[in-house]
Amino acid sequence: MYKLLILLSSFFLLTGQTCKQKNGGQDANCETMGTIKDFKGFDGCGFMIVLEDGKRLQPIKYSSKNLEIRDGQKIKFSYKEITNQVGICMAGKMVEVTCIEFLKDTSSTPPKTGGIKPERIRCIETLNPYDTEWMTISMEKTNAYQVIRYTYRTDGFAYYFLGPKTNLMLDCQGTVICECGAREMKCDDQAKNYSGELVIFEKD
Repeated sequence: MYKLLILLSSFFLLTGQTCKQKNGGQDANCETMGTIKDFKGFDGCGFMIVLEDGKRLQPIKYSSKNLEIRDGQKIKFSYKEITNQVGICMAGKMVEVTCIEFLKDTSSTPPKTGGIKPERIRCIETLNPYDTEWMTISMEKTNAYQVIRYTYRTDGFAYYFLGPKTNLMLDCQGTVICECGAREMKCDDQAKNYSGELVIFEKD
């Protein structure tokens, strides 16, 4: 009888713990799709998670340890927003990743890519420097008084943000080409493969 009571107590304890996990405990299932992206070109930013709708999350804590985070990794994860801390990176909300699962699509993945299928990021062609999130961030970072668009590498564009203290140049995919102080020579002088200078923004 005593042994039966112990067995029943153990059963109910385990059942209760399982129900707790299924109802949103710390071991809740990963349910959100995202892609790891490297944003080290922006102040205070590092690896961020880009959601399927384009929104960005800044993970500052992972529930799992010893993770090998790499640019371009596809993941399935869960998270909770952190609102009691303030960070330098302004590219996305700060979150704690409570569950993470790395996905691999090897059906059409080239060799020597670590199981990651490369994606072609859309090249932005615009006359509005507030048209995308990374351009808006660049406008705020440099406090730009002028933005110049160039034809870059024959089939793309580059955007040069000139500010009172900092000049910043990015390609049409949001990757930083160069950055320098406002009084220095143009940071893009080292890149000679651009043409077609066009001013798309200028403060009055």
